[in-house]
Amino acid sequence: MMNFLYANSMQLAGVLLGLITLGFVGWARTLPIACRRYGYAATVAAGAMAVVYLGTAPIQQALGIGEDPIRFLGYTAMWIPIVLVIGSIAGTGKRLTLGLLGVVLARVWVTYFAGFLDGAAMTAATLVPFVLLVVGIVLLYGPFAQTAAVQSPERSLLYNKLKHLIALAWIGLVANGLIVAFQLVDEFVGLIVLLYVEVVLVVGFGALVLRNVEALEDASRTGLLSFGTDTTDSFDPVENREPGD
Repeated sequence: MMNFLYANSMQLAGVLLGLITLGFVGWARTLPIACRRYGYAATVAAGAMAVVYLGTAPIQQALGIGEDPIRFLGYTAMWIPIVLVIGSIAGTGKRLTLGLLGVVLARVWVTYFAGFLDGAAMTAATLVPFVLLVVGIVLLYGPFAQTAAVQSPERSLLYNKLKHLIALAWIGLVANGLIVAFQLVDEFVGLIVLLYVEVVLVVGFGALVLRNVEALEDASRTGLLSFGTDTTDSFDPVENREPGD
């Protein structure tokens, strides 16, 4: 039984996430038209990881490549919609949102390329993701939180929930990586914990976004990422809100 789970854990998680993704698509279609982009973005995050879990083995066989590049491309596809949504919910402008996205994706790909280095370069590259983790958390709990605090109560509450979910997922992934690296648990346990954290992240994120229609309706006035104006980066979004918001 344990051997079966170890050999097929990713596929089982992929089937689960695939079914949840289909459910998210149907749920998103029930939202008001202006809010559906948020529902579809949440769906993309879950769907990206479902594709990774289900497609890794076939792609490896077809292209003869390792698992890591497939997984890290999946992480990229997962994090882009997550960051865009949380930036819109918080009410930040494009510079802060793209800044957080840059931090997140840099952390992902520095982690990947660190495996190809050795010596001092590998040591330095190994430390960078920890620095970027701190930077990401500071952004979420600093400027992003400050901007979200002056939005509608529904948006502020939703942002706080998403903020905590993302931060806990980051910390969980890092902690699991360290535990596995120091061989405190075997590979099977490390894999199960990894899958658990990733599934909780994308499913929790999607469910929180889809169920908070009032927050989405308020956020939809500016869209997922507005390149036309960038007023909120000044940290004074109240000046740009309509009366009664």
